Amino acid sequence: NAEYMGRDRSFEERFMDSIIVGDIGGTNSRLRLFEVEKDAQLKGNEIPARLLFSHRYLNENFPSFLDVVKQFFRDFEVQHNKPAQIPKAGCFAVAGPVDSNMVTFTNRSSWVIDGHKLAAELGVVHIQLVNDFVANGYGVLTLQESETETLQEATPKVGAPIALVGAGTGLGECFLTSSPNDPSFYSVWPSEGGHTEFAPRTDLEVKLLKHLKRKFCEGARVSVERICSGKGICNVYDFMRETFPERVNATLDAEIQTAIDMASVISKHSADDELCRWTMEIFFSTYGNEAGSVALKYLCYGGLYIAGGIAIHHIKQMKESRLYDGVKIGFLDAFHDKGRVKDLLTQIPVKVVLADDLGQRGALLLACRELWSIRERENEQRLTPVTSATPVTSTTISTATNTTTPEKLAAATQTIHTESTLTQPVA
Repeated sequence: NAEYMGRDRSFEERFMDSIIVGDIGGTNSRLRLFEVEKDAQLKGNEIPARLLFSHRYLNENFPSFLDVVKQFFRDFEVQHNKPAQIPKAGCFAVAGPVDSNMVTFTNRSSWVIDGHKLAAELGVVHIQLVNDFVANGYGVLTLQESETETLQEATPKVGAPIALVGAGTGLGECFLTSSPNDPSFYSVWPSEGGHTEFAPRTDLEVKLLKHLKRKFCEGARVSVERICSGKGICNVYDFMRETFPERVNATLDAEIQTAIDMASVISKHSADDELCRWTMEIFFSTYGNEAGSVALKYLCYGGLYIAGGIAIHHIKQMKESRLYDGVKIGFLDAFHDKGRVKDLLTQIPVKVVLADDLGQRGALLLACRELWSIRERENEQRLTPVTSATPVTSTTISTATNTTTPEKLAAATQTIHTESTLTQPVA
């Protein structure tokens, strides 16, 4: 805006810090640059980060992620007619497992992102890489009540674990635990729970299990992700058309088989086609069953959240119940079908996430936490007497022990006001 473009660099260096965040997938990289006033205080549920610039890039046009970031800063300079201030902190949510702040993209072998090396190349104090679904977990902490739809009412317990499950390209799962010193300060932990075993509940689902074992040449098991994902919807439909050939709508089936996004066509016709409806019923029954298993494993009395576009577009169906072969097969029916311990599950709030930018929010939350940690370390360096043995340098600042405690950050890093930071369109 005009106010920003009229400011000179000395003003920014004296009064502002900037942070860079991004959502890095296999196909696209979405980057955003924010500014935060140096004297800003964390108050309540508000983080004073203001969006300066955002852009999306097609990964195949760049030999490395560093080249993407450099182009981002060049584009910023063109739009604002001045160079960007070097960010002090950054966080990127990446589509892959992160090990030692490093990720390798399986479908783009030349892309190996090392957060520490990237920070050194760019002059940033610290850049954190985080798995995209872990970022979604941090994004849960930013949700307002209006951004969720309740499937099961229950009073959340302060400091209790929280869990997140999301069916999309795959079946993502993670869980959150609070600090023993501050029950409002949460950390997110990754999980590969989507690759645990599919547990059929009806005779038809037992037949589905046998079908999938043949299809994927599995010896004795099939993962629940083979059903609870976009590809899983297609797997279930293939089973249905093979099992009930007389129920196949030839015209619709031809459309499904040639569609780029088969799962979207199947779910779209779940209200007017029998096989599509049965497919989605098995999908949501299995989804609810797995959600109940997650709730039992983590006893997430702080809340169980269901994320992803499939859930958002089928909330009504997730609340429905139907009796099939003597078994109730609705999402919540399957969720509660846990035998002797089923009563435990009635104490867990279950909500569908309506927001579609959890990962970006989570990356922003983590970058803000890191910025405040850096500021704490810088303040400590200023208060520490300088001796010949302990020179104050940018290196000592960036490698100092993180002394920011949960108590200092918790009050305001749980929720981000999205009105001024996250609602602007991506270029």
